[in-house]
Amino acid sequence: MMVDARGQRGLLRLGVGGAVLAFVLLATLWMYVPAYQPTDEASHVAYARELSHGRLPRIDTPIPSDGDRRLAVELAGRDGPHRTIWTANHPPLYYALVALPLRLGAETAHPLRGVLAARLLSVGLSALGLVVVAYTVLQLAPGRPQLAVAATGLVALLPSFVGISARVYNDSLAFLSSTAVLAAAVVFVVRGPSAARLAAVAATAGVAALTRASGLLVVGVAGLAVLVAVWRAGGRGRLRRLGRAVAWAGTVAAVAAAAAGWFYLRNLSLYGDPTGTAALLDQFGRAPKGSVLELVAQPGFWRLQQQRLWGVTSNPPGLGGALTSRLWLLGLLPVAGLLLAGARRPAGPRRGGWRPDPARTVAFALGVVLLGLLQLSLLQFVSQGGGAHVRYLFPALVSVGLVAAAGLVALPGGRRGLPVVAMLLAVAVVNLWVWWRYLHLIGIHRPWPLVVVVPPLLAAIGLQAVALWRLQPTDRSGEPLGEPAPLPHRWQVEGVGDAAGGRA
Repeated sequence: MMVDARGQRGLLRLGVGGAVLAFVLLATLWMYVPAYQPTDEASHVAYARELSHGRLPRIDTPIPSDGDRRLAVELAGRDGPHRTIWTANHPPLYYALVALPLRLGAETAHPLRGVLAARLLSVGLSALGLVVVAYTVLQLAPGRPQLAVAATGLVALLPSFVGISARVYNDSLAFLSSTAVLAAAVVFVVRGPSAARLAAVAATAGVAALTRASGLLVVGVAGLAVLVAVWRAGGRGRLRRLGRAVAWAGTVAAVAAAAAGWFYLRNLSLYGDPTGTAALLDQFGRAPKGSVLELVAQPGFWRLQQQRLWGVTSNPPGLGGALTSRLWLLGLLPVAGLLLAGARRPAGPRRGGWRPDPARTVAFALGVVLLGLLQLSLLQFVSQGGGAHVRYLFPALVSVGLVAAAGLVALPGGRRGLPVVAMLLAVAVVNLWVWWRYLHLIGIHRPWPLVVVVPPLLAAIGLQAVALWRLQPTDRSGEPLGEPAPLPHRWQVEGVGDAAGGRA
């Protein structure tokens, strides 16, 4: 049955809404975990509380209990380095956002309610980021709305993403801000340069830089996107065109520097490097673990990466096991779909057939570049003695979700979203299993949250299933087509100047 353009938009909203709902339900389960678990949460909370009093802490600033009895008990069992605000090497934007609920909780003698409110805010930031994921995928593949629903759903149910988003961690804002930068950069590349689009890229880049040090990598990718797009848009004279491209890209860097440069200069002054990494590792007595190349060649590193992808970064003893160590096999399904799609596709574009769109190819490549840079940065951090936290890759989850969605949709039954729905159900079960095991390990044995959450969780996945079943490929105007729509193969998109040097 053919669905008109209005119906397609409604189905798209239904599917993305189902993905966000499923995420919120599962994240709510993790908020049931007592405060200050894992260990890092106490430091993040203390950073925000200090900021609420107008103080910007250092990595050696002691964590004050501020009348929080649970925090006081937690600190009593820790060594010296873990009684400090070691997360103070991070920029302050996230902590400024959660400072208000934490301050209100402390001043009303309900500090744990303040922590719960801050966790809710973190969940909200990640949920908003999922909407941006859907928007970004739509810009990359406007004729395939099914991919937007699938990619959003797969990112939403990633177990590590769900668990971390329900903590007072700055990773939720890092995910939102970095995805927003990628979305703005994709629009800039695909639709062409304009002052308004440059402002969007620069503003989001400034937010990302003020959230985490990984935001600097995002700023670099955004600047590269602007540079390539302005150069490709054309102009008279190569030197003049290059100068214009460099100037526009420099605007992104300048805004990011104006927003966050002061903090990285502060780190440089206090700790000897802009991120404070060396001083932090020294504070905890971490020893180097070999070179980056040595880590790349170690199967144990990648095994740990995949285990943490399906669990939580705390990884307490006993949380893993046979199931967790084999969950990476689920990733073979999208890979098989991609191989199948590659085998089906002709070796080259045919006359009147599918042709790759250079703009969207470049835009997608930028997301892949960011993922590679984040992985390289993580390898470098681990080689210096840091932890192999997979959450450091969250800023590039949109690329992971899109690739996984494309692979699953290419499998038999993918036209109706059957492989995607099967994967969503499987990963939902994994989420529930990991959460249940975690609670048992910390001594909580109460099944009632599952009774409350499971029915609406199944309903949320059902909404995605309906959308995936009925969504059809469309042309760029939104009209449904009987077959997958080829992406436009020219740089000129939606009224932007032509590749020969028209208006920008």
